[in-house]
Amino acid sequence: MTKSAVLAKAREVIRMRHYAYSTEDLYLGWIGRYYDFCRTLKAPLAPEEKAEAFLTHLAVHRKVAAGTQNQAFAALLFLYKDVQGRPLGDVSALRARRPRFERTSPSREQIRRFLSAVEDTPMTPLRLLVDLLYGCGMRVSEPLELRTKDVLWDDGPCGQLVLRGAKGGKDRRVPIPRKCVEPLREQLARARAVWAWDQASRPAIGVPLPHALARKYPKAPFQWPWYWVFPANAPCRDPRSGLQVRFHVLVDSVQRGVQKAAEKVELGGLITPHVLRHAYATHSREPIGALRVLLGHSSLETTAAYLHPEVDRAGNPLDDLPAEPPPPPAPGGHPPPLPPT
Repeated sequence: MTKSAVLAKAREVIRMRHYAYSTEDLYLGWIGRYYDFCRTLKAPLAPEEKAEAFLTHLAVHRKVAAGTQNQAFAALLFLYKDVQGRPLGDVSALRARRPRFERTSPSREQIRRFLSAVEDTPMTPLRLLVDLLYGCGMRVSEPLELRTKDVLWDDGPCGQLVLRGAKGGKDRRVPIPRKCVEPLREQLARARAVWAWDQASRPAIGVPLPHALARKYPKAPFQWPWYWVFPANAPCRDPRSGLQVRFHVLVDSVQRGVQKAAEKVELGGLITPHVLRHAYATHSREPIGALRVLLGHSSLETTAAYLHPEVDRAGNPLDDLPAEPPPPPAPGGHPPPLPPT
């Protein structure tokens, strides 16, 4: 098969399985690189041998991180099992060792300094988005993908947000922080103004809907409940349907704004949008069971990695040593001389 035919078939299977567009982009990228690599091989090899050679090449010559190599391996497993219908056998490639990183987060004072440097732009209400990331423990894409119907003002003391189709395809709810109530109401008013303008001047442009909802409910892409809370400034072309649509603010805009604010207060390289989620988990006062639900973790072990109660309670032998008695006073009542520096 040609490279374009392989990629087209893989794309068809990915969309049939309703994978996220980011997963589609990642898998197709690795499958394309694997196809080009296989064309450089001199002798015919079995699929397992070709996969081993590719993964070893990534580890030895490209020096990729273990997580990157695992992404490539997942794409190859998908290619052979789901696209070609011939699952790979045992693959004994030279695999990069995946390090075990300790999850850390900025201190509360560092977060306060960072938040003071965050500024909105004409295209991005960055201050509200950053407050939601830190105040709700969201992943960077989760507030951006909110629809207006997912803001439930009547639930809870300040309302709740329903995060649809989060990581692993799981919905969950998070409470709206008190500080975000008025800014969120103002943002909804701005979003409604954009929606009204679209209805008046561009009635054929709606918002993209998940799966086949647009076909089942053809009016839904143009209705207010399905509109974005954070609509983009201008329409664009949907990479899957090819239609002109109104998309939401892009992840890149948030990442750039967070990076700029962090550099202002000399926290560049320390604070990213996902680090704000780590900070929420570390600074939260919720018990670990409730925190697991709010973060959307399947495993309590994953949530526990953000907390360090044993370290917080630990003492150390240096502090336990008895205090050294003071030296006796020097003759004549004068203190002993200081040691030379």
